[in-house]
Amino acid sequence: MFKRNKRRKTYRYYRRRRKKKAGLKAYLGSKLLEISIIVLAVWLLIYAFSFYKRLSQPEAKEGKNLILARIQILDGCQGCTKSMDKDVTQKVAEKLKRLKVNNIVYQIMEIGELKDSVFKESLILDRLGNPQKQTPSEVAFLTAEALGIREENVIYKRLKDNYQGIWLTIVIGEDWKTFWPRFEGV
Repeated sequence: MFKRNKRRKTYRYYRRRRKKKAGLKAYLGSKLLEISIIVLAVWLLIYAFSFYKRLSQPEAKEGKNLILARIQILDGCQGCTKSMDKDVTQKVAEKLKRLKVNNIVYQIMEIGELKDSVFKESLILDRLGNPQKQTPSEVAFLTAEALGIREENVIYKRLKDNYQGIWLTIVIGEDWKTFWPRFEGV
């Protein structure tokens, strides 16, 4: 009798067990795990792509810091630019937004009109410049060159209350037709 019990115990441990049917809870748990793995893999790919994109940008390779120049554009010929299909001040603003001169990025702060005075030639007023020497900055000269404005028309003039942080004021004069061909493609 003793041997029989021992045999039953041994048999009990080596006997095949029936597989339990997976319930809905176990099924949903495994699917949730698979979905979360897929989401994490997609997130990792997006992160790797953005990291690659950041490293491949020319600014990152050159080691230059971008300069954000805040611009004010004024119509100094009392609406003479309204004769075209699109206002010249708007064209200049669109051109400057897309223009990249060295490492300067232009941000247009204001577009307006000068109602009291008429300017024969377009000019750039540098608002930050070098206050000790009373000279315009290099940003103003590079912008003038890109727009086709003469260097003599780049002037240092500081604002008293520059609450918008404007760097340059571009005043478009009656000579707008001379640099109009530069903006035909805009």
